[in-house]
Amino acid sequence: MAKIINRLVSGYMRKFWLGFVISAIIGFIYFLYLFYSEEGYLPMITKNYSYLLASIVTANTIAVLIYQTDTLLNRGLSWQENLSARLVIGLCKNLIISIGIIILSGSILATIEFGEFDFDFLWVLYADTTIKLIIITLIAVVLHSLIYFALFSYNQYAVVHIDAAKKHRKQLKLQFEALKSQLSPHYLFNSLNTISSLIYKDPYMAEDFIRRLASTYQYILDNNQRRYVTLQEEIEFVKSYNYLLKVRFENNLHLDINLPPNIMQSKMPPLTLQMLVENAVKHNVISKDQPLSIYISAIDNTDIKVTNTKTKVPAHINSFKVGLENIRKRYSYFTDKNIKVEDGSKFTVKLPVIKSEFSKTA
Repeated sequence: MAKIINRLVSGYMRKFWLGFVISAIIGFIYFLYLFYSEEGYLPMITKNYSYLLASIVTANTIAVLIYQTDTLLNRGLSWQENLSARLVIGLCKNLIISIGIIILSGSILATIEFGEFDFDFLWVLYADTTIKLIIITLIAVVLHSLIYFALFSYNQYAVVHIDAAKKHRKQLKLQFEALKSQLSPHYLFNSLNTISSLIYKDPYMAEDFIRRLASTYQYILDNNQRRYVTLQEEIEFVKSYNYLLKVRFENNLHLDINLPPNIMQSKMPPLTLQMLVENAVKHNVISKDQPLSIYISAIDNTDIKVTNTKTKVPAHINSFKVGLENIRKRYSYFTDKNIKVEDGSKFTVKLPVIKSEFSKTA
């Protein structure tokens, strides 16, 4: 805790001294300008240190007030939501503060030097210098506001790209989890058992099974790094995957796909439908006495509905939550619409149709 406090204090002090040095330099430049415009030559610091000190104090006072009021203004009028208004109001505010403090400081110095404050006398004496001072102050404030705006824009640009990179990493992590579930030893063990039984019973079917199994794994590996695939691609993969399941479960498993052509180019995270089909198979006993049916259809072109009948739950299976949570998180990168789950006499998952890659605002 002490280290964190010391780090914060250290950072604050570095920021404070950096601001002080920059303000002091600006104050020194103003002092040189004012003196040279009045006298025509550069000043000797030892003889004019009081004016130099006043200029530095004025510059730092302006800097502190601008910083504090910018902090308050950012809370009430954020750059993100009111960019143009924040720029214009901030510019006007900083200009009023700068010119106001400079006039106040000049009035105090004039009163000290002449013993009284006479506006008409001082205006005649310093009119040209005052006008020049206001002009360069206006330029300085505009530059400050533009630099502040540029730094904010760059910071937002960096934040957006960092957030996008983080989201991409999370998405890849979720897809990696999905990939691991597809490459599970249990699934591979079942597939090898099926191949073993087919080799003697039907060598040609065994060969076809091996090719389709390789094709299935090829699809999984090829699409693991993709952010999304089309519904058409996913359906073709599910059909190939269903062939492997049909060989294993024969006529005890039935898959029916009925989707309209106009949504076949919509987007979805890869392996979504395959995971739902696999979950249905994994979470239900499939036999001649207890067949399983899976239906993939659409609801008003807005949702893809995956429904499966329910049989006895295998003893080693607990719930659907892991696979569904993976799908839900991956969908959240594309749409604000929620995935709906209905667990009644049948188990149904409704996936929102993603018609565009940009259906969710950044």
